[in-house]
Amino acid sequence: MSTPTGTELSVEGESIQQLYNDYTSNKFLVNRRYQRKLVWGVEEKERLIDSVVQKLPIPLILLAESSGDHFGRLEVIDGLQRLNSVFSFIENEFSLNGEYFDLETLADTKIRLDTGTLTQKSPILDRDTCRKIANYRLPVSIYRSASDESVDEVFRRINSSGRHLSPHEIRQAGATQTIATLVRRLASTVRGDASFTDFVPLSGMAKISITNHDLPYGIYVEDIFWVKQGILTRESVRESRDEELILDILLDLLLERPAATGLRYRDSAYGVENDRAVTSADVVHRRIASLGEVELEDRFVNTLEVIRAALEESPKPFATLTVTQQNYRGVPRHFQAIFVAINQLLHEDSLEPKSSKDLLDLLSGFWDGDLSIPSGGGDWGAERKSQLLEMVKAALRPAFKPKADTKSTHLKDHSIRFEAALSMALTEDALFEVKQGFCRINNSGTFDDASFEKILRTASAMANHGRGAKGVIFIGVADDEADAKAVERFAGIETLKYEEFFVTGTQHELSSLGKSLDELWRELIQKVKSSKLDLDFAESLARSLTPFRYQGYLVWRLDPATIGRPVTYDNRFYERVGPQTVEVVGQSIISLVNRFQ
Repeated sequence: MSTPTGTELSVEGESIQQLYNDYTSNKFLVNRRYQRKLVWGVEEKERLIDSVVQKLPIPLILLAESSGDHFGRLEVIDGLQRLNSVFSFIENEFSLNGEYFDLETLADTKIRLDTGTLTQKSPILDRDTCRKIANYRLPVSIYRSASDESVDEVFRRINSSGRHLSPHEIRQAGATQTIATLVRRLASTVRGDASFTDFVPLSGMAKISITNHDLPYGIYVEDIFWVKQGILTRESVRESRDEELILDILLDLLLERPAATGLRYRDSAYGVENDRAVTSADVVHRRIASLGEVELEDRFVNTLEVIRAALEESPKPFATLTVTQQNYRGVPRHFQAIFVAINQLLHEDSLEPKSSKDLLDLLSGFWDGDLSIPSGGGDWGAERKSQLLEMVKAALRPAFKPKADTKSTHLKDHSIRFEAALSMALTEDALFEVKQGFCRINNSGTFDDASFEKILRTASAMANHGRGAKGVIFIGVADDEADAKAVERFAGIETLKYEEFFVTGTQHELSSLGKSLDELWRELIQKVKSSKLDLDFAESLARSLTPFRYQGYLVWRLDPATIGRPVTYDNRFYERVGPQTVEVVGQSIISLVNRFQ
């Protein structure tokens, strides 16, 4: 896309054909600090395309010129849903009045049709109409030389009327406080639309969008935990009420006494100016620093794991399991009270569930007795909430016992993170890798040193991705069905399919190697530390090695992260180009070093 120089803001018309060319070149970026999901359904997308056919005006699309690591690319500030609708229509993901865009209309779609990247659906819209759509000029404004702060402010002002965004989306947009980052990260982890970095190509957003059965991609809204369990409605999730609920829960976990719940309290925690500020953003920040951001996130996820494990044994969702009288608006406060009480039992009282069934039995009809949640949707006062939480804890305590083995508990608490990480691979394969095990497929009794060294080389390449880079490597997972079938054949086990991956586990390797989990764990840590990796990076990587169980399968996780400078493997630099690990040589080493300037 051409833009005039020497101006702060340019406004021009761009044909859909040219915009699609930029799209296929991955020129458009989505900054998930303020653009977190796609939520338009088919009906909304069809109306937009019909407007294009009718030559009706389309609202302005606002882009910001990126700098730094993303120089030359354009952030979508306003118009994300519109751009996605246009491009997904061109790629035959939905029809207009039952007819699909003719892929032979554009050179870009014709090439992708010929190579099998796109498939033509029928019946086909007439070529003349398709050409008119391709030539339609969308109004585009490009904000040049924009700082992160100015982009955030523009986004907030565009949506400040509340017509486009919910109150929490405006509150969260561009917010950089630790509490805001935690809310974003936890919300995307639970929904399943997490990404490795804040920046995602527009072409990758559809894979992690919230959708319905009418669209052949994304995360089906009815499968999201909050909706599936009847805690929130699908419309509430579209409006980011799930993030608001997570914020309410985090404030209860952080403050010395449970916080009051309501609009003013949420705004105050984010530092939003308020005539009746009631929660200090500084206090919230200090409490997070005192407890530890990682520890707080771990406690949240671990608590959710305990609740989810119990609910998986129930034929009823949380809403109808715990409250006999159906509530069509969801039961967020009922869930919040139970979540906070269980979190306190786990992490303040050092207890653990006797079993998922024991907890499930107590949750059945839980709110049908003397306990009640204030209704009406107004503020939930701190004093009344504190009294209720104590009663909820007392009612749930019989399902818990003193923790006996902290390490075995640690091995149980990673299912949510594991599933979220597998979903991340949909948008960023450079920072993601899987390996079916530590041993050869046809010989699980011999450790494959060459394969393990390859894993470590890949880890160094991920750490060289740039400032703030964080990757993930799973051992005990295959991304190739043929490999999974081979493991089943040679090891005599059954693999578990999740999305496009196959969980093989490594328990059969432990048995063949004749080692306990702790013995292999210690040996692997030593192998990492004494490997050909940069010494400082090796220490960091060894600390990240974590075994965990996913639905009975023993899986291992490595989290390669930058240490603030390029790292070597065997005195050579490596980097990731897509899913491939390649050596950095010659002048490219200078570019690698510059990533960390």
